[in-house]
Amino acid sequence: MSFGAQDGSFKQLTRDYFQELQLSKKQVNKLQGLAKSKRMDASQWAWASAVSCVLAVTVYLAFFAGINYSAISKEIAYNHNSQMQMEVMSSSINDIQKHLNRLDFKLIQSQLLDKEKWQIMGGRYCSIDGRIAAQLKVRNRQSLQVHTFYQAKLPEEWLNIIKQKELEVDGVKVKVWQEKGLLIGLAI
Repeated sequence: MSFGAQDGSFKQLTRDYFQELQLSKKQVNKLQGLAKSKRMDASQWAWASAVSCVLAVTVYLAFFAGINYSAISKEIAYNHNSQMQMEVMSSSINDIQKHLNRLDFKLIQSQLLDKEKWQIMGGRYCSIDGRIAAQLKVRNRQSLQVHTFYQAKLPEEWLNIIKQKELEVDGVKVKVWQEKGLLIGLAI
């Protein structure tokens, strides 16, 4: 195809050519359908993104968010209310440690339980959050009330958590904190 001055301007010929090109009604409908499906894809992406976010938050909370203070407090309150017999009766934390030799951690004298105020009476094995733990009986020297004191090894992923929580569960006040790499609980 060649164009000359007598054929009209190139610009006009191009305009005329493209005006002759039209989509059939079927082609227009097909394009509109594709546009709608693209919008549905966008909403599906939004839905999938929302589901992914909820899933990610759930996984994070289940595995990485740290200590589930509520569940641990319930377990401590249950053990406290069970009033299980101590396996070893002693006021020495070292004696209790010798008898509870399956513990994979060293029992500590908590800095929050003043020796002048609290007396250790004995201990036994128990579990907290599926981990082996020590359940100790302690007596408040002033009130003479007996309370239950727990120690368990903290998983590494919880070591940076320094929160101290106090909850009341089944009529038992439970204090939970971290000290020297251990999860500590006191049921009052």
